[in-house]
Amino acid sequence: MKFLFKTLLILLVILFSLKLVIYFFNKGHKVSYTIGNFNIVETHTSKDNNYYFEIKHEDFSINFQVFKNGKKEKIIDNIKYFDEGSYKCILPIFKGKNILTDIMCLKGDTITYYQNLNNKKIDEFAETLKKYGYDKNNYIDKSKGTKLSNTKTIYNSNILDNHYLAMETYTGVNLFNSKNKTVKLFNDDVYKRPISIFTDKYYIVADYNEKYAFKKFFVVNIINGNLKEIRSYEEISFDSIMQGAVKDDIYLFDKDSETQYKISLKHETVEKVATKDNIKYYNGKWGTMTLKEAISGKTFDNYLSKENPDYDKVIKVNKYYYFYKKQDNGYDIYRADTQNKKIKTYIFTTTNIDSIIYINDYIYYKNGTSFYYYYNGSKKIITNTELEFNNDIYLGVYIK
Repeated sequence: MKFLFKTLLILLVILFSLKLVIYFFNKGHKVSYTIGNFNIVETHTSKDNNYYFEIKHEDFSINFQVFKNGKKEKIIDNIKYFDEGSYKCILPIFKGKNILTDIMCLKGDTITYYQNLNNKKIDEFAETLKKYGYDKNNYIDKSKGTKLSNTKTIYNSNILDNHYLAMETYTGVNLFNSKNKTVKLFNDDVYKRPISIFTDKYYIVADYNEKYAFKKFFVVNIINGNLKEIRSYEEISFDSIMQGAVKDDIYLFDKDSETQYKISLKHETVEKVATKDNIKYYNGKWGTMTLKEAISGKTFDNYLSKENPDYDKVIKVNKYYYFYKKQDNGYDIYRADTQNKKIKTYIFTTTNIDSIIYINDYIYYKNGTSFYYYYNGSKKIITNTELEFNNDIYLGVYIK
C-alpha cells in the first residue's frame, strides 16, 4: 500500500513538473473559435504577451492586438456589434468581463476608435455598453493642468510612473517626473540648437556659450539631472548637425570641415570617423551616405522605412507598421499590425513627425502647442505656448 502511494505521489509530481515545463516554455498558440456570427482567429506570442486577433463577420473583417499577461486560450467571451451604416463597430469583451480596448469602428480598410469619432448613433451604441463594463471616460483625457509659468502647463496626473520626461528650454532643459527640475546650461537664450539630441536617459547638446566653434558637449541625465561634460580635442563648427544615435554612440556631421564625428557616451570621447568619403548612415542597418547628402542635412532613421505611394512615410516599429499621411495642418498617423498591413487604425495627428518617440508600447508626440503620449488613447502631458512660434523645442523620454 505504501509503495502504491509513493508511486502515485511520484507520478503526480512528475505530471505537475511536466505541466510547469510546458507552461513556461510554451511559445504561444493559435486557435480558432466562434462567437455568434463572428469567426475569431487568436494568435498568442508568449515572448511579449501579445494576443493578435482576426475577427471575421458576414461582410467585413477586423484585426487588432492587445498585450496581456498569461497564456490562456479563447480569451474573448463576447462581442458587441453595431452597424451604423458608414461604420461597422465592435467591442470585444474578454474573460472576467474585462474591457481591453476602446470600441473599434471600421470604414473601408481603416479602423477609428470611438474616442476619435463624433457620431450620435455610435454615442447611443456606447451607452448600451455600460452594463458590460464599458466606460468611455477611460479613453478620454480629462486631466487638469498646473501652471508652471506664463507659457508652460503640466498635467501631472498624466505623467506615468517611471517615465522620465525632459523638455528643452532656451537656456537648458526642464525635467519632469515625481519632482520637477530645471538644469541651466547656457548664459543666454538659445532658440535653435541643431547640435542636440535625446538618447536613452541622456540629453546631449553642444556648448552654445561659445560663438563660432566649440570643444565641449553637455550631457544631462534626465532621471536625476546630473550634469557632465564630454570634450573634443578638435574644434567643431556650429555649422554642424546631430545625425542620430545608435546605442551609446551619437553621430555628428560638421559641414565646415566635412567631417563626421562619433561621440561615445560610454567612453566619454569624441572620435573622427569619416572625412568627405564613407560617411556612416543608419536606418535599421549600417550603410554610407554621400558627402552631398550629409551636407544637405540627411539624418539617421533608426526604424526600417518602407515605400508606399499612398503615404508620405512608412516605418516598422516592433509589431506595427506606422503610416504618415500629410494633411493641411500636420500628419495623420495610422498603425497596422505586421501580420495584416491592409487594415489600418487611425491613432493621432501630429504637427511635427520629427517629434514622435516610440518607446516600449507608448508613443510620445507633439501636436500644436502640447506634447502627448498615446496608449489606447492620447493623454496631454505638457503645454508650452512657445511651440506656437518655435517648432524646434523637443521632448525626451526615458522609461526606467
